[in-house]
This record gives sequence, C-alpha cells and structure tokens, in this order.
Amino acid sequence: MTDPDARAVERRRRRLAIVRHLEDFPRQYAALENAMGAFGEDFDIQAFKEAFDTAEDLDAYNRVQALERALGRVQNYVAELALAGSRLAELPRASGDRHSPPAQQAFVALREAKVISASLCRRLVAAQNARTRIEHGYVAVPAGDVHRAATLVHDAARDFIGSYRDWIAAQLTG
Repeated sequence: MTDPDARAVERRRRRLAIVRHLEDFPRQYAALENAMGAFGEDFDIQAFKEAFDTAEDLDAYNRVQALERALGRVQNYVAELALAGSRLAELPRASGDRHSPPAQQAFVALREAKVISASLCRRLVAAQNARTRIEHGYVAVPAGDVHRAATLVHDAARDFIGSYRDWIAAQLTG
C-alpha cells in the first residue's frame, strides 16, 4: 500500500510542475515562432536549408541551432505536461503497447480519456519521434526533416495546449 503522505506530496509536485510549465509555455512557444520567423515570414524551406547546410555563415547556422533548441523545448513541454497530467488524473495506462515510450503512452491515455483527438494524438507522437530523431541522430537528419518537424511541433503544440488547459484546470483544483 502507498503511503498517503508520500502520495499527497507527489500530487503537489505534479501540480506545481504542470502550473510552471503552463506559465512558461507561451514564452517557449514564442521562441519557436521567433526561430521559425528567422527564415522568412512563411518559414521558407529554401532559406532554412541554406542555413542548415552552410559551413561559412555561422550566424545563419546559429539560427538553425536556435530553431532546433526551440522545437525541442516546446515538444519537451508538451510531453512533460501530458505525462504529469495523465499521472495526476490517474488515467489508466493506454491499452496499446506498454513498451512504448512514456510520452507516447501519455498521449494515448489522453486520447482514450477524450482529452485530445485521435488525429492530434498521432501528430503528437510523430512530433515526439521527430524531436527524438533530431536530438539523437543529428548528423543523419536532413534539413527538410528538421523543417517538417518544426512545423509539426509548432502546430501540434498549439492544438494540444488549448484542450489540455481546459481539461487540466479541474485536475489542478481537485
């Protein structure tokens, strides 16, 4: 049996982590938009590829690095919010693959709880996989994949945060 005091401490810790991430999310999201904007108003893929592939223009390459960092931060926030929220709400583990990564399990649990749609769940899993690939296999990841990942993370995070905020409010006060 779990110690009630330890359980209460864990619930408070999760609530605090969620609140802090929600408070900081707009800044992280704005940083991603700013980094994307450094490659033109419409996040021009050609401008991004040139900066990505340059060996001479380190200012341009540093803008690529800023974009990669920003997309990683936003996706990490989304994953951490999903994990903490699903645990705080004590959602049942997803009925699917129990060997999948924790973030993916959290996205599926939120889908099964009707917090997010099946379509958004798929996009969030794809965004998480793209972030992992960029962070752990950078040399082999082409510019086009990083560009697509940034767009995917940007759009999926925007769609996630609205549904999540509405749902988590009850969990934070309950």
